[in-house]
Amino acid sequence: MKIVYILKAMAMKAGTERVMCDKINWLADHGHKVTVVTYEQGDHPLSFPLNSDVKHIDLDVRFFKLSNIPFYCRIWKFRKMKALFATRLQNVLDYVAPDLIVTTTYSLKLSKEICNVRAEAKKVIESHSACFSVGKEYDFRDKGILKYFARIIDSFYFRNADSYNQLIVLTDGDKKDWEKYVRYVKTIPNPLTLYPEHISTKEPSCRILSVGRLTFQKGFDMLIDAFAIIASSYPKWHIDIYGNGEDKENLLNKIEKYSLQHQIRIYSPTEDIYQEYMNSDFYVLSSRYEGYPLVLNEAMSCGTPCVAFRCKYGPEDAIEDGKNGLLVKNGDVQDLADKIEWMILHEKERIDMGEKARIAAARYKKDQVMKEWEQAYLNV
Repeated sequence: MKIVYILKAMAMKAGTERVMCDKINWLADHGHKVTVVTYEQGDHPLSFPLNSDVKHIDLDVRFFKLSNIPFYCRIWKFRKMKALFATRLQNVLDYVAPDLIVTTTYSLKLSKEICNVRAEAKKVIESHSACFSVGKEYDFRDKGILKYFARIIDSFYFRNADSYNQLIVLTDGDKKDWEKYVRYVKTIPNPLTLYPEHISTKEPSCRILSVGRLTFQKGFDMLIDAFAIIASSYPKWHIDIYGNGEDKENLLNKIEKYSLQHQIRIYSPTEDIYQEYMNSDFYVLSSRYEGYPLVLNEAMSCGTPCVAFRCKYGPEDAIEDGKNGLLVKNGDVQDLADKIEWMILHEKERIDMGEKARIAAARYKKDQVMKEWEQAYLNV
């Protein structure tokens, strides 16, 4: 099968980019001819390596530059750029002649241009973020009348997803949200990059791990607030956060405000995150929302139990509360502090949870999950 992926870019070292590379490489390894078409990559290197048989073409239509021009010029410029996008995409598709075109909801505003191309290919759109977070309503959640208008605009764009032959989401919760707008919705989880075949016995290190972009979505501010409640009682314990993002300075200021510089540290993303999972006593996910937090499965595959908010969506799919991890009332900082403290105090139960977590994570092994994706693509 000849597959074309249409993506904004693959420049950030983030979860969505990594899992897309994993899926594309698996398909190429299993005999499919894959072409990756980006449109805002520019001169940036790919964030993760692609199989040498995978072709990469960038259309060089950089919609993000629209934010730098006056608002009254933006709509006209946007229409002009969409026309350029459509022309350049059509040229690529004429050359490749794919059987399947795959894109994501990050390109939802280009649905008309993608779905109207002259090609016999079936078209699939994937959601890698919670439905409600894809549009602008969430951004304007505290803005009254602007929220109302944003909801109308979002509804228009969400219905564009119905132009595709199939929408694939990562959780059943997100599926229910999308079914308000789209007829054909299927749930398939994302695969693990790696499931370690062997892990060493964990030696308590008094280390808590958290990983992700330093943004409002990931809720590291709430993690810091929660740990501040109990930190003085457990001076040997510390949190290591791995990530970059626009909130880094604010988070560092919050850490300093609580005088927790020696107990909470922020590091740049690492190439060997699995080693960090293995070297931690437990993992905390403090996100306000997710498409599906694959980091939970990654940590669990290393025998590292997790504490996570019951956010939309994913933690309740991965964690069986009290058995292989702990779930926290969504957004409740005090409850998060209590669950972190429970993990600290119950070493034996924590280790047992880690063993059960590793067993549960085996469900997401790459070959097993990618066969589901492959079948979904073949049967569109």
